[in-house]
Formats: sequence, structure tokens, C-alpha cells
Amino acid sequence: MSETRMDQYSLAGWLAIISAILLVPEIGLAVLFGFIAPGLDIFVVPIHIVNLVIGIYILYIFRRLLNQQFGFHATNILITVLILVNIVFFVIGLIELSVNMIGLDQVVERNLSLIAMILFVPFSLLTIVFGVVLLKLQDDLFGLLKPYAYTTIGSGVCGATVILAPIGLLAALVALVMQGMIFLRVKREVEIL
Repeated sequence: MSETRMDQYSLAGWLAIISAILLVPEIGLAVLFGFIAPGLDIFVVPIHIVNLVIGIYILYIFRRLLNQQFGFHATNILITVLILVNIVFFVIGLIELSVNMIGLDQVVERNLSLIAMILFVPFSLLTIVFGVVLLKLQDDLFGLLKPYAYTTIGSGVCGATVILAPIGLLAALVALVMQGMIFLRVKREVEIL
């Protein structure tokens, strides 16, 4: 396996862990500003955009890992759709940032938030399907396949209910850390061989 690919797995692993770490202040600030100082929520949008870009990269590299290392292609379409949905969320985040910066009507901002919330339910359902299909992988991903897949499914179930979405975000945080560990273990295993 090429050194470049190993570096990409290592980068994706660390980015997944960084994304999980960024998720904590992103959620905390969104809640804080949402209730206490709604006008300051503009400061959350850049963190959200960075996390979305990282998420797109991680999904892309994860698809490559599953395809090239394990010959597993069953999740390709699902990962592509998840990437596309993340791109839509990214665009909504950019528009929301622009709306906040130029001070447009609050109705525009609320409509953008509503669109994002409506998209969150199908995104959560796709996440559930992704986790279920991933369980068909013949390799155990260094003992992390089942914990990662079940945590991913759990985050999707919680997100789809909307009411349990905060718990789903915590599950997604744990899944990100596990995904990061999978990437880092692939790199380490190949270096040992």
C-alpha cells in the first residue's frame, strides 16, 4: 500500500477525532447562543462548516478504505448520498453565515434552520441504513466494526426521533472517535506488516 494512502488514513483518523472534539463546543455554543443570545449564533456557523468539511473528507476516505482494503462496496451509494447531504448542509451553513453577516431578515434565517431540520431526519435514516449495511462487512475492523456500526445506528435512531437528537449527537461523537481509531489502526497494522 502506498505511503500517500497511509498518510490519508492517518490524517482522516486524526480529523475524525478533532471533529468529535469540535462537536462539543459546537453543540454547547449553539445551545447557549440559541437560548441566551440568539444574535451570537453566527460564531457557531464557522465551527459547523469546518466540521462538515471534515465530515465529507472522512466519509470519502472511509469509502476508499472499505473499497481498497476490504473489497467492500455495499456502502458506496450510501456514503455518496451521505456526502451529498453533507454538502447540502455545508451550503446551508454558508448561506446562513452570509445571512447573519449581512443582517438579513430573521425569517430567512429561520427558514434555513427549518430546511436543515427537515433534512436531518432523512439524513438520520440514511445513517441507520449505513450502519446496518456496514455490519455485512466480513472484517471486524480491528474489533471496532460492531461497536462503530451499532453506535452509528443508535445516533441515526436518536436523530430520526428529533426529540432524542441530543443523545444522537453524543452517539455520533463516540462513532467519530471509533472511526478515527479504525483509520489509525489500519495505518499501524500496515506499518507492522
